[in-house]
Amino acid sequence: MASDKLALSPIPPNDSVNFIRSRKGEQIMRIQTPVMTNVMKTFWQVSFCLVLLFCSAAIGHAQAWQARHGMTSAEYQSEFNNLTSQGYRLTYVSGYTVNNQERFAAIWEQKAGPAWVAHHGMTSAQYQSLFNQYTGQGYRLTLVNGYTVNDQDRYVVIWEQKAGPAWVAHHGMTSAQYQSAFNSYVRLGFRLIHVSGYAVRDQACYAAIWEKDSGPAWVARHGMTSAEYQSEFDNYVAQGFRLTHVSGYDVGGSDYYAAIWEKLSGPAWVARHRMTSGEYQAEFIDRFIQGYRLKEVNGYAFGLSARYAAIWEAGPSALTGKFCSNGKCFDLERFADNIETALKGKEVVKYGFEVRRGLSVIQRADGPKRTQADLPASDFTVFDRFNPASVGKTVTAVATLQLLSKENISIDDPIYPYLPTNWNIPNSIKTITFKEVLNHSSGLRNAVAGGYEYQHLKTLIESGINMQDKVSLYQNVNYALLRILVASLDGFNDWNNNPGPETCSRFMSYVNSEIFSPLGIYDVQYKPEANAPTLFYPYPTGNANGTAYGDWTNKPGSAGPHNSVHELTIFGAATFNGMLLSNSTVNALKQHGLGFGDYGEMPDGGHAWGKGGYFPASSNGGAELNSVIVSFDSGVTAMLVINGQVNAKTVLMDAYKAAFQ
Repeated sequence: MASDKLALSPIPPNDSVNFIRSRKGEQIMRIQTPVMTNVMKTFWQVSFCLVLLFCSAAIGHAQAWQARHGMTSAEYQSEFNNLTSQGYRLTYVSGYTVNNQERFAAIWEQKAGPAWVAHHGMTSAQYQSLFNQYTGQGYRLTLVNGYTVNDQDRYVVIWEQKAGPAWVAHHGMTSAQYQSAFNSYVRLGFRLIHVSGYAVRDQACYAAIWEKDSGPAWVARHGMTSAEYQSEFDNYVAQGFRLTHVSGYDVGGSDYYAAIWEKLSGPAWVARHRMTSGEYQAEFIDRFIQGYRLKEVNGYAFGLSARYAAIWEAGPSALTGKFCSNGKCFDLERFADNIETALKGKEVVKYGFEVRRGLSVIQRADGPKRTQADLPASDFTVFDRFNPASVGKTVTAVATLQLLSKENISIDDPIYPYLPTNWNIPNSIKTITFKEVLNHSSGLRNAVAGGYEYQHLKTLIESGINMQDKVSLYQNVNYALLRILVASLDGFNDWNNNPGPETCSRFMSYVNSEIFSPLGIYDVQYKPEANAPTLFYPYPTGNANGTAYGDWTNKPGSAGPHNSVHELTIFGAATFNGMLLSNSTVNALKQHGLGFGDYGEMPDGGHAWGKGGYFPASSNGGAELNSVIVSFDSGVTAMLVINGQVNAKTVLMDAYKAAFQ
């Protein structure tokens, strides 16, 4: 990932400083109007522009704020209309291009406020005209971001009708003009509150807003390369400044940055830059799970693609790694230490775990990803993918529950209408419900199937069940069968043409598009990575070759997705916080043991919900894998994998309970 920096500590204010440095320069300067205001309650919105493709960083359930990126002009307008009708107001928007096609990234918040106006896709002349119109009506400019389409500058703008200090705005400034304006306004007692960099015909231009107001110490920079920006970021954060604004922009194929730092206190915060769309989506989800709110997202062209710079701040209700309940206090750091202590001195080749609660995230790993027997040798990290064995069943369960909810099908409905139409379905099979398959009480038996591929499952179903077998008994074939049911629920119905591979493909496609991609997790395969996959070894490793536990492409469902510890922790947290399933579905999951089991009452009075995975040493040349994923009612999520003959569930649950003192 591109260079970035994280800063979390609140910082006290200090005496005032102002300075700036410039680099590249160009173009024309215009527009400036000091204004004061009043209040009015209306929404305005005008659009000019274009259409193409969409991608979003958004959370599926209702909340106090929403964010989108990668929107065409039409999609942005549609989202604008939809969200403003629900009481949201636009708080940030940036325009940019992908392969010279117009795109928008925006943030809306559901809150009251003064009358406001937003426009996008404006030419310089359109912007100037509307500027004059709205300032004449008592509005003040709160945001202006420039971008370029076909070598022509365009603008996205927000005005608000509110009182405030005198203010000045300019756009179309060259670097030299911007520097000159900056120096002049600073001498007059103005402070920079917003700056946007963009390029017109490979010349850097700037749009900016200043206010005549006092405030904490502040610093502004523009024309910085990515490395220079990172260096300045590190420097000012070390001095107690926090980043309040950043603008990325492309000039002649290179990315540059303009930024503002202020020396003031505030909540924990995080900033990232130079993120691809996928990296931004992953960061967005991770930060949302932690309890951060997106304050700013700036999209900008980067060659033929896009990059993103963003700032998050911790929300007022964000959890931390410490809490007290039932007369006992929990510490996430102690939890992590307990896991490591439990593994010391054990016959373990490697381990990796992530534990998280709100703003606190702890990741630790030790041991080889690959040894000298399987070059290239490397160390294992929480970001390395592997097959987590039956922990993969949780993914299958969530996919099934998603589709049942989408199709308005009850977990108590029978499965047989969704089985292949050319299978002979005995009456005993017609009694099996989705709930019974999900919680292993269906009566289906591994021994009858003889395997997990399509033909094995056909044999299993056509053989029927013994009704007395409909009791709780863990059988992998239940989840192998669920992949066919997922494919069917998702619309697959061509049971006569290569249905085995096709249902597998449909299942894996659904898992990627509806479970993983929305979480910023991409291209999950049910087989080892092509280049240097994670391998598991016997203990001691000696000169033994490792194993990745095979290719599950033709038998996914009961195991097989290659994910990292970090990805699985994100998935676990998203499952239980309502991002992947509705609250009512999560409650049904807990009540009936659908994919996750009840791990019992914890010291704080809450429960834990988890799933373990296991590849035995006896079947894999001595290479044993133990894994477990757990979500606690306390808000803690944990994922642990061990290469060794040590029970991951026991280690993790004992460590959690001992973290209460």
